[in-house]
This record gives sequence, structure tokens and C-alpha cells, in this order.
Amino acid sequence: MTFKMIAPLWSARNLILFSAACVTAAGLCSNASAGDIPPLFNVQIEHEFPEGKAALDEVVALVLEHYYTNKVDEQSLWWGAIEGILRRLSPDENRALAAIWTPEDFGNVNQSLQGVQESIGIKSSYNAGDGSLTVTEVLEGGPSVSLLLPYDRIVRIDGEALKGLPVKEIDRLLKGEKGTRVSLKVIRDVAIFDLLIPRDRVKVENVQQQTLAGDVGYIAIRKFSTGVSDEVKAGLETLTKEKIERLVLDVRGNSGGVFNEALKCSELFIPKGKSLMRMVSHGSKINNYVSANEEAFSFRLVVLMDKHSASASEILGAALREEAGAVLVGTGTYGKATMERIYTLENKFRVKFTNAALYSPKGKSWQKTGLLPDFPASQELELAAKLRKLKPEQRLAKDGQLRLAHRVLLKMK
Repeated sequence: MTFKMIAPLWSARNLILFSAACVTAAGLCSNASAGDIPPLFNVQIEHEFPEGKAALDEVVALVLEHYYTNKVDEQSLWWGAIEGILRRLSPDENRALAAIWTPEDFGNVNQSLQGVQESIGIKSSYNAGDGSLTVTEVLEGGPSVSLLLPYDRIVRIDGEALKGLPVKEIDRLLKGEKGTRVSLKVIRDVAIFDLLIPRDRVKVENVQQQTLAGDVGYIAIRKFSTGVSDEVKAGLETLTKEKIERLVLDVRGNSGGVFNEALKCSELFIPKGKSLMRMVSHGSKINNYVSANEEAFSFRLVVLMDKHSASASEILGAALREEAGAVLVGTGTYGKATMERIYTLENKFRVKFTNAALYSPKGKSWQKTGLLPDFPASQELELAAKLRKLKPEQRLAKDGQLRLAHRVLLKMK
């Protein structure tokens, strides 16, 4: 979807995390309306439901009085009602987009955004069909190094089968306090064995820099955690000193992270005054985030993406394609063009739901459709993660997507 907008100007330098509020140095903030922009996904019911709040109270009372077992309490019902509201606010393809967290669960979420976790130190993908967790990467310095390998499949955690469990519950089973242990049943090729792995505090290395053949720079961003934009900037400064003029920016497998970090990474390449992203928030207000960078880096640029590149990664890809002349290589991306804000309730629990729709600098949405590559090339996420540990010359020989990105860059003038 594309629409015409009369946009206010906002700077990326002073964004507040998960919020559309900001103040620019020049004070160029204003509000505009996009009119009746259709929602990205429908949450309305097709029938009337009068006296809804009273009906909810009535249902709770009926359940407490007549449910077949007395092992249900009022707190559980209120929790379930809130979960139902939040599921209603999420698209069919991602029913967990809106969520409620206990204070303990939110602590784990916040750790992840800071680039730190207390866990067994792996990245994984869930296979709903057979109820297994495929290891996509074993994090360096974590407790699973030398114990787990990419492509290992975890089928039980502490004796509990994973089939049918929500991803949130599986994540909870893996994480825990430093020093505690978790028991895993693992399938590797035809072998089935058990492992006991201690949990530890793992600092995730979210930025990786290399120089490839032909004086091509390479920077991988694995998650937009706090401080990533500073790490990327340091990498770009190093490449500039080495007289590197071509760059592969790799966000394969990057599911997103901190909204502000994605904008600041985009701003590194986009000169002052050019748009980074457009946002439609409550009341159809339009905010246009504009670069304030007077010394943008200048590279011939390829962004390497895949179907797991989502949210903040798509913000980066859309901005660099439209405003920095970047070429996208890989597969179509995940297709998440919304932003969620986290609110603290009076009882210290947190809720998260969509508070804005995101659009490219030219006003295009990538919700559900994703960003389509200029040069398509497919590859398994597990293979890409395994190849990250190879030396640059070995990677080019075995990583087909990276090899295509490299060839495209060398032909760019």
C-alpha cells in the first residue's frame, strides 16, 4: 500500500524507545493526518455486542460458579481475558505480536534488548510439525559451545516434550538463573542423546565485521540491541580508513530489536534532510523521521536479507534502498511493518501492542508482503549461521547469497 503524505519532520537522534515522541534540535516537529488509512489487519467484529463490559463480568461469575472443576480462580480468568484482548489485536500470522508479561518474564525480554541473556547460549528455530527446536547457532563464549552444533534438534527440555507448546513457553524452559542446569534430549543425524547444560550470562555479539576479497567490506548485524548503531559506526570508520568503498550489510536472521537502533543505523548512510521512515500512529497522525547526519558514510551498498529479516531489519532495508541507493540481495523478508510499545501497568506487569504502522521513506508498506530482493537467492538460515564462523575467503566459496552480493557489488559503479 502506498499513500500520499504531507509529512512533518522528525530527527532520528532523539527518538524515545518504542515511542513516536521526539524533539529535534531545530524544533521541526509537527502533526499531520493521513485521513482514513485502512488498517494493516482487521480487528473489528462484524456484529454488535452491547453491554460488553457487563457481559464479561457475567461470564467470569458464571465460570466461577458452574465450571466443572473448582481449580480455576478469578485471577486466571482476568489474565485469560487480557490475553484474549491482545490476541485480537494481533494479525493471524503472528498472534503473539501483542503480549502481557509478568515482571520476571519482562526482565528476560529487557535483557534480550540489551544484548544479554541468561540461558544456554543458542539461537534456534521451532518446527511446529514435529515439535522440535533446531539449533541455528551456538553463541561464542556460551555454555553450549562444544556441546551443541548447528542442525542439532532438541525434542525435550527437562523431560517435557515440545510438540504443541507455544514458543514463549519453550523460551521460558530454556532460560533461567545463572548456574542452574537444563536437561535436553537431542537428535543429531541418527543419534539420540541427553545433555545437561548449565545456564550462564551470555553477552551476544550482535555486530561482526570482515573484509572480503576485492576490497569489499562486510558487516553483519544479528540483532538491533542497545548500542548496536555505535558498533556499526565504529566498523564503518575502520573500513573507511582502509579505503573500502563497497559494503555488504548482512541482516539475515535478524528478527529486529530496538526501533531507535535501526533508525540510527540507517542514518549512518543517509544524509541530513532525507527521510528515514514514515509512521502512522493513533488518530492517523503521520510522523516523518528525517536524518540529521551531516557526515553520512558513502559506500556502494548491498543489503543481504532473508525470510527471517523482520521489523527493524526491514526498516533498515527499506530506508537504504530508497535513500542510499542500496541493492537488496537474498529472499523476501518476513513482512512486519508495525511498531509495538510496552506499557507498565499499576501492578508492575507489562503489556505490549501495536501503536504505529511503519512505511518506507516513499510511503510504501511491507506488511505481510515483505521487502522483495533486487537479486533473489535462497539459502537456509542454519547454513548461514554455520558459515559465519569461517574465514572470509572460505565464506565466499560456500555462502551462495554472500557470493552473489559480492559479485553485484563488484559490478556497481
